[in-house]
Amino acid sequence: MIALLVQCTGVFAFSGNVALSVGYGEKDITPDIAVKNWVTGKAYPKVNDPLLTRVVVISDGAAKSVIVSLDLVDAGESATHEIRKAVGSALGVSENNIMVTATHTHSAPWAPVYKKGYRGLEADTWWAIRYVPAQNDHPPFKKWMQKLLDNVVLAAREANSRLQPATIWIGKADISAYANNRRPVKPKWGVLQNSLPKGYSVKHEAYNPDVLTDGSNYGPMDRTMSLVSFRDAAGKNIVSLYHMSVHSVSIYPYSDEISADWPGEATKQVQATLGGKAVFLQGAAGDINPWRRGREAVNEMGVGVAKRARGAFDFSVQLAADSVVVRRARAALPLDETGKKRTGEDLVMAEVQALSIGPLAIVTLPGEPLTDMGTAIRNRSPFPHTLVLGYSNGNGVHYVAPPGEKAKGGYEMESGTVGADDAGLILIEAAVRLLNETVRIPN
Repeated sequence: MIALLVQCTGVFAFSGNVALSVGYGEKDITPDIAVKNWVTGKAYPKVNDPLLTRVVVISDGAAKSVIVSLDLVDAGESATHEIRKAVGSALGVSENNIMVTATHTHSAPWAPVYKKGYRGLEADTWWAIRYVPAQNDHPPFKKWMQKLLDNVVLAAREANSRLQPATIWIGKADISAYANNRRPVKPKWGVLQNSLPKGYSVKHEAYNPDVLTDGSNYGPMDRTMSLVSFRDAAGKNIVSLYHMSVHSVSIYPYSDEISADWPGEATKQVQATLGGKAVFLQGAAGDINPWRRGREAVNEMGVGVAKRARGAFDFSVQLAADSVVVRRARAALPLDETGKKRTGEDLVMAEVQALSIGPLAIVTLPGEPLTDMGTAIRNRSPFPHTLVLGYSNGNGVHYVAPPGEKAKGGYEMESGTVGADDAGLILIEAAVRLLNETVRIPN
């Protein structure tokens, strides 16, 4: 079942000559190290590098839209709702026009649950409370909950105060060297002997991310990094949104420290390379891991991503600037037996959101969509450029994939999801429907 929200903004005739403005703001959202690490159940030993919220405000002269990025594991339903209320009130912007998305770094907390009831009986996700009880009454965590909201609002105010005229451009580059599909397809028959070393994993001394094991075949992967740059009258970068699909797990599980993981380093490097500011938008990364792991890998990946961003920037095309249109849909996702037990419900409500500017669309999915989710939506999108985000505006059924993927098993489709087999298809149909209702193709 898909229920479209009636609220939307923007005009519906393509003009191609709308004057856009953009502003950027950022604030630190790093918790005190006394907050407990959801991976270990213990306090964080130290801060490796800070966590930030980055906010972009886009205005078409008639209405404003806001993108809030969080260096957190997720952007849960409760946190999304509270952030929208706070930012909407501070800026006078419709909550419909506020997008909340996470970079999915595992070396940071999950977004706080400010109020229960969004997911039936379930409040915190099972990952967040595997090794430590819910921390809402733990003083350091409680203090951080307020800090997070306060600083997101401060970043949004900063972005709004810095609005300046901008043109919009897009370029693309290949980042496949820094990613691999962690769900290779194993052969169903025909293997006589396996030479894989005992205990082989990402921590094994013989681990080689460039080689497939078990006689497997490579799973799907989106090799594209899309760079959407807002530029001033001199052609200089004001802020760039760079979108790619790679899990943020290069620091975790090698260190228990707080870190923004590879997106933090990559964003610094992109800013140093392009000038101006940059914001990472995580894609359909549910089955995609970074090429290597550890601090050296993070540093090298940051440089590599920035180099590709430079190429994408230099060879970008300017897009026809049009009014910003934002739509949201709510879809009822069927739950599997585990999901029913955790929530006490048969269905969980999930949000899909689409933001479009001329030929560009950014569409969000909740939870952790696998690669084929993004591919399915892009293939049916009426827009020339469609960026599919995961980890946005809620958790949905957590890991989610098109029908048939659950039969293949594996962590993502077993303990990692609470959705029935058709949950992914419902999200795909909701996204495609939104895109078709949002697009304005020139006559």
